[in-house]
Amino acid sequence: MKHVKTQSGLTGWRGRLQDNYVHLAEFKSYSELYDLHHRLGFRTAKAAWESNPVVEGSVNPTDFRKVSR
Repeated sequence: MKHVKTQSGLTGWRGRLQDNYVHLAEFKSYSELYDLHHRLGFRTAKAAWESNPVVEGSVNPTDFRKVSR
């Protein structure tokens, strides 16, 4: 994980989606709870998982987003 300054100004992390979750089932669980796949621009959690975009986030939930490298 790379450390970055996020949109909220907090120090956060950046890396591939699949590096942040153990498996698709775990990501789907969080995605259903926090609507993560929609935040990343995908219709389903599975589509986001398969795409494996670069994401960043912090302790502030609003910082979770898809980024270009």
